[in-house]
Amino acid sequence: MKKFLLIPFLIILTSMVQAQPMQIGWQDLQGKVEPYQDPFSALTDDQLFNLSVYGRITEMQTLYPSYEITDAMLKEAEEAKAQLIKENINIEYMFEQRDIIMKKRQKAALITNDLLANREIQMSGYMLALEFDNGTVSEFLLVPTIGACSHKPVPPANQLIFVKAATPVNAGSPYMPIKITGTLRVTPEVKDLYLVDGKKQVRMAYSIEDAIVEPFIATH
Repeated sequence: MKKFLLIPFLIILTSMVQAQPMQIGWQDLQGKVEPYQDPFSALTDDQLFNLSVYGRITEMQTLYPSYEITDAMLKEAEEAKAQLIKENINIEYMFEQRDIIMKKRQKAALITNDLLANREIQMSGYMLALEFDNGTVSEFLLVPTIGACSHKPVPPANQLIFVKAATPVNAGSPYMPIKITGTLRVTPEVKDLYLVDGKKQVRMAYSIEDAIVEPFIATH
């Protein structure tokens, strides 16, 4: 008898577990990428800066011969080159790899995690409003970091989610994290983002409609 009484309880418990949204993080949105060697990942910030300085000025000399390169610019380029050589950085090799790595990064940015498609998920991030209506927002981008797309570079497409809220929410502060719950769709598209300094096209890989939007409260 006890065995039969347990069956309805187990069915209810199972349905409750299945109804819980999957808790995911931003790294979960990244698709499986074939490993590749990125020589730039081993460079320090100073080395990357010197490489960009030297590359920018030497490319200006090649691509824009009529542009006046000042002595100060040439000196800056030579100092950057000398420092890179001193630190055993193969400048020619790095420039050869630049376009290859850029293409690999661009490809990786578009790869989605299809295992999450059409799953009920819950995750946190920051709101970047697309439209305002009397202080409320119905459509926005969920971004992984404060200032992404506006004050910082645009994240990869698989790190952006286009969200339509089930009900309009207060715009609030872009510096306060939020939590969204809803069905994640894989819907690659490009949208116009209007900022103070003009319009910017943003490519995103995911969307959630009828999302429940709540303030994010850390539990630890």
